[in-house]
Amino acid sequence: MSIHISSILELDDLHNEITWNDDDYSKFSSLFLTNNRLFNVLKRIGYKAAIGVAVTLIELIQKRSKKLFPFIDVTKEFDSKIESLWAGAIDPLYLKTWDYGDDYYDENGDATVYAADWYIMYFLINEYMAGTFCVHRYLVNLSMIARHLTPDKKLFDKWFAEIIRKTSEEFPCTYDYADLNFDDKDAKYDCSVDAPIPREFFFDPEFKYSEETAKSVLNIFLQSLDYNNNPWLCTPEEMLKKGFKGTPYKVE
Repeated sequence: MSIHISSILELDDLHNEITWNDDDYSKFSSLFLTNNRLFNVLKRIGYKAAIGVAVTLIELIQKRSKKLFPFIDVTKEFDSKIESLWAGAIDPLYLKTWDYGDDYYDENGDATVYAADWYIMYFLINEYMAGTFCVHRYLVNLSMIARHLTPDKKLFDKWFAEIIRKTSEEFPCTYDYADLNFDDKDAKYDCSVDAPIPREFFFDPEFKYSEETAKSVLNIFLQSLDYNNNPWLCTPEEMLKKGFKGTPYKVE
């Protein structure tokens, strides 16, 4: 039986085992964080699919953090930022360039859990927008933060293994890291060849992916967006200027 993400979101930390401090921030936000076994699994999933997994983990981290650390002031920007990320998972040209500021630290200047996940997402999104091949490595950080915030580690491991398995089967990576030339600074991945994946694929175990079902829910989502009031979304004019092919805010 598939594990619904709500099973993780609704877990209570009854024994106050979940903590977050500057040591955790340093550990989980390190760009050199390595877990080769995990990375070898993650790099099997498709390029755009990796962004979908990343946004799923960001949502999980945000919601778990609100539950575990209600005393931390969460800025209103998070919901609109996550919304923009789901649009970006459809096409990076929906996204405006990201900045990373000091909004994710508490009043004492200590790094909150939000500082870690948005720090990692900052690098991931900017590399995704640039077409860098190695976006998968940031999923190691995000998945380990999410696991840290989950009191039932076995439940998280089962859920995450299931997500990665079905994602890699449906949307496999089209290139092998062993074939990449890391000295070629001009090498870029054209993710327009990747199918856009709706949020439902990751959040609803009953969702059966097909091009038609995906197209339907993606268009409903895109039509719900207000790019005039979301500072992380491009307007249709901005998207076309950047080279977007087709009709902005519509999957054709």
